Amino acid sequence: MNVPACLINLDRSPERLAFMQEQAERLGISMQRISGIDGRSNLPTGLAPQFPDSKMSSGEVGCYASHLIVMRQIVEDGHAAAIILEDDVSLDPRFMTVAAAAISAAPRGWDIIHLCTHFKKAAWYPIADLGGHTLVRYSRLPVNTVAYVISRRGCGKFLAERPRIRPVDMEFRYAWLSGLDICGVYSAPAVHLDNFITSIDATSRTNPPRKRLWAPGLLSQAYGVFYIKWKLGLVGTLWCWGAGLIGSAHKRFAKRRRNLHAPAQQDT
Repeated sequence: MNVPACLINLDRSPERLAFMQEQAERLGISMQRISGIDGRSNLPTGLAPQFPDSKMSSGEVGCYASHLIVMRQIVEDGHAAAIILEDDVSLDPRFMTVAAAAISAAPRGWDIIHLCTHFKKAAWYPIADLGGHTLVRYSRLPVNTVAYVISRRGCGKFLAERPRIRPVDMEFRYAWLSGLDICGVYSAPAVHLDNFITSIDATSRTNPPRKRLWAPGLLSQAYGVFYIKWKLGLVGTLWCWGAGLIGSAHKRFAKRRRNLHAPAQQDT
């Protein structure tokens, strides 16, 4: 499957571009570079009205706008789906193979497939085998935009004009606000490099507590719980619930063992 890959990179970040180009050449990936929007002051005229004054930093605004620019390009080029990458991600040798397999196995009407997720127990349910990886649905949607596949349909949902009041990665967390159908790949074929912070969105990545600012109202969050469980289905919901119980029991058991052995270790 010919899946185009688009790379968001700021003009002032040539070292990150070189890092991503080296990976692309080594893995045989054809990667189209899209110049990122460098902050609120550089927003294109057509996008500026969608970003009212908000609590987003200039970098967060630029990052969001950059993803919109890429999505618009994907639609204009007529692609059925495409991969979007930020410039601080390490790619698995089978990255493109896994991405293509995920697209082929994705449920009808899918919008986004995460290719970079830090998985936690009880947070996902397997829906398709990808040969060494698994296509999954989430019980808690991740906050991550460094590597993902998006369909033309997903681009259309994201590009619908509206006020942009939260960072783009938080739009993924609150997928029900845009009606997004999101899946992911386990284990992730891409890894976000924490020690190589992207210059597109440095503020939000280095200050996680600010994420609390972006949550929608309680009624919306209640609907979000129903929305995610509806996407999971009854079996998926029970699977994640059971995995959560097992995980909690394992943690309590491990903590009890540590407490029991602590005095003996202190005596020696």
